[in-house]
Amino acid sequence: MNPLPRRALTPETKAQPQTRRASRRQINRQMAKFTPLLEVVARLSVSSFLALVSLSSLGQLIPYIYRQAHHLQDVRVALNAAEAANLQLKSDFSRYFDPAQTGDLIEEQSGYKYANQRPIVWIHPAK
Repeated sequence: MNPLPRRALTPETKAQPQTRRASRRQINRQMAKFTPLLEVVARLSVSSFLALVSLSSLGQLIPYIYRQAHHLQDVRVALNAAEAANLQLKSDFSRYFDPAQTGDLIEEQSGYKYANQRPIVWIHPAK
């Protein structure tokens, strides 16, 4: 087994790793100058994207909020009407089932009057 032949170290081969290192350092220095700039550009682009998304969301939410407010107003009007009808029904119910008003209801619905009641007629005197 023969080992692989080794290259002889010449001044040219000795200088190559140093130039590679130097060129890498130079590239690293150039990248170090542009890295903060790239970071700022990336942050600005992400921030502007988020701002556009939030504005778009607001643009969709504002009409929805107005529709909901209009619907709520309609529901409140219907609720007030239902409460008024409920109040009227409660007063009718308590009137119809109140023992003290039974006589008045019989008279109102049938025209029946007790024998001891006399009609009173008001007359306006002529001037």
